[in-house]
Amino acid sequence: MQPLPRENRQKIPGVIATLIAGFELVTRHLWLIALPLIFDVFFWLGPRLSIEDLALEVAEVLRMEETLVELSEQLLEISTQINLFTALSVPIIGVPTLMNGPIPEETPISASVHQIGGTLEWLFIFIGFSLIGIIATVLYLTLISKTIQGNNSWNGGELFRLVRAIFMGTYRLLGLGILFVFALVAITLPLLPIALVLGLLSSNLFIFVLLIGFSIVATYFCLTVPGIIYHGRPILPAVSQSFKIVHKNLLPTINLLVTLVLIGNGINLLWHMADDGSWITLVSLFGHAFIGTALLTTFFIYYRNQSEVQLKELL
Repeated sequence: MQPLPRENRQKIPGVIATLIAGFELVTRHLWLIALPLIFDVFFWLGPRLSIEDLALEVAEVLRMEETLVELSEQLLEISTQINLFTALSVPIIGVPTLMNGPIPEETPISASVHQIGGTLEWLFIFIGFSLIGIIATVLYLTLISKTIQGNNSWNGGELFRLVRAIFMGTYRLLGLGILFVFALVAITLPLLPIALVLGLLSSNLFIFVLLIGFSIVATYFCLTVPGIIYHGRPILPAVSQSFKIVHKNLLPTINLLVTLVLIGNGINLLWHMADDGSWITLVSLFGHAFIGTALLTTFFIYYRNQSEVQLKELL
């Protein structure tokens, strides 16, 4: 079929209109922020899994080599700031959380600390929490998708479909992660010689070149997750659709991504600056959960709009 003439194509809302739609939807369905808020409160006030003892064992081994003494000290310093429970927060696509970084210096109540004893224990816990985090991510994004679609019924059939969607979405996201790594390697390898040459001038230039490779892959893959979750597409069709939409709407997609990243990171910085270790931090956690959910909802609405136009052009 021939694509629709330009004048007959549906006009897609711009970045601001899509942002407004995302925030309005979350405002009408505040329960969507429940999971990010629960995660953040747990990371903030809940028990902590520390790797200090494990880091101490590794540091003792590193100190046997004189050139690695400084590295061992850095390892010990970093280990004091790690709470292994934050592995529940999947980077980039996961449930948005504010407390997934270093352990807060002050909290209104003291948290119990449990030490990880060995490398195998750490590995099993990290993999287990990461898998739970992916499942939670799929649940969270599925609920956002259903809300955008206006599907708020919760009868037995819908619950069964929700469980099935979570199962299918989880293994597809795992597969997507593997495919993303392969794509990242394929793009980065040709850039590596350039990065190494520029790295002789400045380490920042080396990182900058590698970031270009990551940005290219991430941009073209960015609509794959909504395709998997919102429409239940298999991995390869979702990747193909994402590439087609991004290629045809590169500037609008980049504008949206940059806007979402700037708003998200800027607001996160303000929340961290406002954290004084008191119960007032709850306000920051609530605000972060709301804005983080609204930004993700905005992204899914953008995907819905683009995929609807793509479908109409094929009819």
